[in-house]
Amino acid sequence: MEKPKSVTSMQLIMSIGTSIIGVGILSFPRITVEYVKTGAPFSAAAAVLLMMGGGFIVSYLGIQYRNKTIFEYADGLIGKWMSSLFLLLIGAYFLELTALASREFGEVVVTAVLQRTPITVTVFIMILLATISSRVDVAVFTRILTFYMPFVYFPAMVIVLLSLKSAKVSNLMPLVSLFHGQSFNSIYLSIMVVAALYTNFMIVGLIVPFMYRPHTAIRSTLVGIGIAGTLYIILMYATLSVFGVEEMRNLLWPTLELAKTAAVTTFFIERLDPVFIAVWVTAVFSAIFAAYYLSIQAFSHLFRLKTHRGLSILALPVIMALAIQPVNIVHLYRVVKQVGIIGVYLTLGYSLLLFVVHLIKAARGRRRHEHKKMAGPWSFCLCFSATDRLLGSVGD
Repeated sequence: MEKPKSVTSMQLIMSIGTSIIGVGILSFPRITVEYVKTGAPFSAAAAVLLMMGGGFIVSYLGIQYRNKTIFEYADGLIGKWMSSLFLLLIGAYFLELTALASREFGEVVVTAVLQRTPITVTVFIMILLATISSRVDVAVFTRILTFYMPFVYFPAMVIVLLSLKSAKVSNLMPLVSLFHGQSFNSIYLSIMVVAALYTNFMIVGLIVPFMYRPHTAIRSTLVGIGIAGTLYIILMYATLSVFGVEEMRNLLWPTLELAKTAAVTTFFIERLDPVFIAVWVTAVFSAIFAAYYLSIQAFSHLFRLKTHRGLSILALPVIMALAIQPVNIVHLYRVVKQVGIIGVYLTLGYSLLLFVVHLIKAARGRRRHEHKKMAGPWSFCLCFSATDRLLGSVGD
């Protein structure tokens, strides 16, 4: 069935860029530095390239199946049974991702701003906002993400630039530490941890069928992931140059501490960390909203529901139960790393499987078409020969 065309290429770029920047923006510099020290920016860049590959695959498949979402054309590519299995896994992953991001949001807010507020209250409010917002269709979903992008990127870049007055180039040395003195396992884990921040790129598979010009999806996807990746790399360089490796290991949220070093003494705002918290809350909502939407879209297709609105309400208590499972923040970040790495394997593996099956079926279709073209002249000759023999026998 033809889907209404209501999404532009720029909206796709902005939607991807907004959905990728989320709660992990505060802690990822510390986690990456723990693995590869001053090689952390290179790991962040490698993660961008890796997830660009996944974005390319999903957008390419979206162009080939222009009137179907990724969950719809997967049924025809890998069969309904295997497709249902992957839908269950993907839906469960993004459900857990929503819960963990909401819990991390609650931990930060309770620690930095609302010390006397129960963490369950802040977590519930964020999940409730995402639940209400996720009842919309894909066109409105895209417009919401597009609307929030300027409120995330512009203030974040300003705060980062203002904090660079405290930067020291010596803190970035040695630049080649990623390739010297680091084990392969450390490099691998550092890349995977950063790549886990990009798994929301799967929204491309939902948006492409609604685009005015779906043939631009590949370029828009790569630009969107590249913009988000650029911000992550800049934040990595900024935090590392300001604090250094040893100090960053002792900071739970280095990016938040970076915002505290930024100041505008000529204006009435001297401290910018409250502004950064406001920007971060917007980014967290966008990422949670995107993950929530992906999850309920996967489950609604799994159960063959006509609409996902009712399912979004039913998912709320499940997400809330998952969010309160980690006993403390140490346990929370341990689970976040494990689930994040699984998510990278799942999203990239699912996309790659669909891509390979599509190529195999396309190659078979081309060979079948070539055989038909070759058989055409021979069929005509055989038919002509049979007709000639028939006329000759009648004449005799």
